Amino acid sequence: MSLNYEAEFGRGGLLKTIKVKQHKYDLIEFTITSKLTDEETGKVIVDSAHTSFFDTKEFHEFFGTFINDMKVRIENDQQGK
Repeated sequence: MSLNYEAEFGRGGLLKTIKVKQHKYDLIEFTITSKLTDEETGKVIVDSAHTSFFDTKEFHEFFGTFINDMKVRIENDQQGK
């Protein structure tokens, strides 16, 4: 199964996009972009991106703990409501 994920979130003219894409040869690409647009003029103030590449093991080591910890926290927060 190939990993291909994209999510966008924004507020106040700032749009963030996260993309995770698995390529052949044990390569996973992780990109986060930021685009800030002035809501009145439509002028782009910030337009930036950062891309990192991981092999599958590195990706799991780097993101696995974070994702698992966040999942537990979110589930606990939902139970506390």
